[in-house]
Amino acid sequence: MSIALILAAGKGTRMRSDLPKPLVPFRGKPIVTHIIEAFTEARITTIALIIGFEAEKVKAAIGPGVDYILQKDQKGTGHAVMQAVEYASLANTSVFVFVGDAPLITAETIKKLEAHHLKTQASCTFLTAVFDINLPYARVIKNESGVVIACIEEKNATPEQLKIKELLSSHFIFKGEDLFALIHEIPADKENGEYYLTDIISLFLSNGMKVESLQIDNYQELVGLNTPEDIAWAEQFTESIKQTQV
Repeated sequence: MSIALILAAGKGTRMRSDLPKPLVPFRGKPIVTHIIEAFTEARITTIALIIGFEAEKVKAAIGPGVDYILQKDQKGTGHAVMQAVEYASLANTSVFVFVGDAPLITAETIKKLEAHHLKTQASCTFLTAVFDINLPYARVIKNESGVVIACIEEKNATPEQLKIKELLSSHFIFKGEDLFALIHEIPADKENGEYYLTDIISLFLSNGMKVESLQIDNYQELVGLNTPEDIAWAEQFTESIKQTQV
């Protein structure tokens, strides 16, 4: 059994909207609805939204069909998953953890990620892409054999590491028991006290656990939308895809 956790607790100040970020419209639906539908199409039917800012408004808008987990204090993506440990213990195989602001993700990519994860029997597998645009995402560091040896947040990267174009955008799948074993060991960030889920990768690696990445062709699927300009960009991209399919 696989379950999906969607991180949807953010306020989304940069959206300049009266709505909480998960409910900002994209192509006629709330942003987060597109992600729910992608999981449903991929036959992942146990889905929970981790909510926080204006939680009741999010629940009322999205309605039944998914579960809800409250993150009272928004202290980062790692902290969000900590709130879901009891719920996620329902999974006896895999736990997806996806950000809730990247609505271009497809069911096909979700299925590929799950298949790769199960085939390799990794503790953690995450999606990557080579990005043609500059985004403040973590750099994926690999050895000569293509094995993941580190993921470095942009603010901590060296000038040489910043040249790396293969980025991680917080689309994960975990072996459930390994996630539960280490999630509470994520350290708080020294600057802001938040807990970042990407930091669990170094914990897995230092404990000798297997970490895999799956690079996809379309980086657009992984882009989080944070501003009205981002929404317009994603609308334009989606429209261009539709036109090529005519």
